[in-house]
Amino acid sequence: MHRLLPILAGAAAAAVLTSCGQGVWLSRSDAIGRAVHEKGVSRISRHEAKLMSWPDFLRVSKVDATGADGPAWKQKVWLVAVAGDVSLDSPGAHERWVIFVYNAVTGSQIGHITGPFDETTGDAVGPDWPPDWSSFPDGG
Repeated sequence: MHRLLPILAGAAAAAVLTSCGQGVWLSRSDAIGRAVHEKGVSRISRHEAKLMSWPDFLRVSKVDATGADGPAWKQKVWLVAVAGDVSLDSPGAHERWVIFVYNAVTGSQIGHITGPFDETTGDAVGPDWPPDWSSFPDGG
């Protein structure tokens, strides 16, 4: 099971926008642009984005989150996988990849999932790309 590190400020704003419908205002290229410019991401070697509903994300990712942690239930989210030098979660730790989750209406970051690292040395371990990336649907 993965752990989603939330940034929940955007979730409340998304709840206000539910009357606006399920439209997607953030484009694929905009979502990728946000991800590649996030603090802690450098030397990018690959990036991809997928659009899906919040329930689909929860089902496939198996993150420790609830419907309340994300946008309105049927609203879409962008998942953006970025491979490179990632240092987001622990000081001195480096990961090889990260998946950012963005609200597709507001553009705010909901959270992220990072690749594994050695807790003793802080060095990245494991594959260079999220191993379960192909299991996420893409409705965009």
